[in-house]
Amino acid sequence: MTIRILSDFDGVWTDHAAEAEKVKHFMAEELARLTGRERDAVDADVVRYGELVLEAPASYGWAPDGRITAYVDEDPFCEANSIAVYIETATEDPSTAPYRDAVLAEDFLNLTSFGDHCFLAGTARFRSEEPPALVPHAAEALETIHDAGAEMVVVSNSSAEKIVGWFQHAGIDASADEGHLVRVRGRAGKQNIGDDTTIEVGGRRIFVDRPSYRAVIERENPDVIVGDVFSLDLALPHVMRTEGHPSAPSMLAMRRCAHTPSWVLDDRAGGAIDVVVDQVDELATLMERLRA
Repeated sequence: MTIRILSDFDGVWTDHAAEAEKVKHFMAEELARLTGRERDAVDADVVRYGELVLEAPASYGWAPDGRITAYVDEDPFCEANSIAVYIETATEDPSTAPYRDAVLAEDFLNLTSFGDHCFLAGTARFRSEEPPALVPHAAEALETIHDAGAEMVVVSNSSAEKIVGWFQHAGIDASADEGHLVRVRGRAGKQNIGDDTTIEVGGRRIFVDRPSYRAVIERENPDVIVGDVFSLDLALPHVMRTEGHPSAPSMLAMRRCAHTPSWVLDDRAGGAIDVVVDQVDELATLMERLRA
């Protein structure tokens, strides 16, 4: 029996803290350009805003449609978007007004669209300046998983082209097509929220109606789903499993990163997570558990 593993990319096969920092640096650069303020002063404000949103993580995150799709303490990639939300909503902080006014004067629809712009441009700059780098032992882990009779499918919000390029740069056979060591599905839309159905985990309300991601899971019919962000990667398949959905995975695995919050880890998201791993080479042991 072939075991199918669906895995996220950023945060599982990469350590993306440096890339997330580049996004914040790009945001500061853009805010300095738009306002004409000194870069050092803008940098200090962006750092302070980042500290403030992390002090209130239940109130900030990636919110493409105004609803938090992933909390700021779950993923460093959410920090720049959260800073944008702070600039837009913290009207009691007078320092935000010049940034808010300058961004809106630039014809951005809102600060969320500005945050998205900074994310896309900042990550693109990072990739142009830094060689793609996977976590240690990625190639060995994927070979071991393949040799044990499992299929690895990487499902990410990032583009398939980016992910395939990163794997191929590391000498790993990856493609969006069948018949490769890693099959890639990009633009998964895990962030897209449907209705307002939520579950509560660690005191956080997490939206679990995610039609785009559900369609991927239903098509792939995985045995295991691996992620590093509970809200994006694991909350929906947890609900599908609870409901007895035929395409729900048998196992949910979390890759623990430096940023993984205690409200997820302390009780494995209320028991939703079956396995916590620190390194990708531990993923091979999951198949032994499934076959036991």
